[in-house]
Amino acid sequence: MFKKFDRNSDNEVDYDEVLRVIRGAMNPYRKDFVIKAFKKVDRDGSGILDINDIKGTYNAKLHPDVKTGKKTEEEVLMEFLDTFEVHHAMANPNDRDGKVT
Repeated sequence: MFKKFDRNSDNEVDYDEVLRVIRGAMNPYRKDFVIKAFKKVDRDGSGILDINDIKGTYNAKLHPDVKTGKKTEEEVLMEFLDTFEVHHAMANPNDRDGKVT
């Protein structure tokens, strides 16, 4: 059973690995939905999401902190992007800026 959960064979089971086994593979409807969402955000059609794609799609104008003047739209966008960075770093501790050390 451990081998089924340890998907990257590092002899450890992390949260992502457990989640992937429990959730299972995406069904065709979900896959199609994810592809459509990705294509909508990938504004330049490069197949890679960069900051310009996300800036063109993510709108922070209605965020409560922006509405009250506590934060700028740019600050909220950067916080949003940081959530992905943190998650990636937690899931890939040996990966720094796309380079495995």
